[in-house]
Amino acid sequence: MLPLGVAAVLAAAGLFQIAGPRPLLKFLTELGYGRGFNWVAGGFALAAAIFLAVPQLRLWGVVLAGFLLFGTTIELIEHRKYLYALPNVLLLGALPLALFAG
Repeated sequence: MLPLGVAAVLAAAGLFQIAGPRPLLKFLTELGYGRGFNWVAGGFALAAAIFLAVPQLRLWGVVLAGFLLFGTTIELIEHRKYLYALPNVLLLGALPLALFAG
């Protein structure tokens, strides 16, 4: 059940990024990312969600999600967005558990 929960959170985040609401695009621009980066980040988040949902690919989902979440967390901490980084830290903590659960 935990892997599907983490996959659902990543899928929702990926869809949100792909939708590209104006505040998100503005925030990504403030961080120094170019146009269309939301599509790349959203695509990787959706891929990680799919990998986590398929038991045979779960290890790859954990690896991909780990890279995404770690990189995003570091980027947010560098820009002093500590509260924005908190959900990433929580998901990073859940990834090892998702690998062995369910």
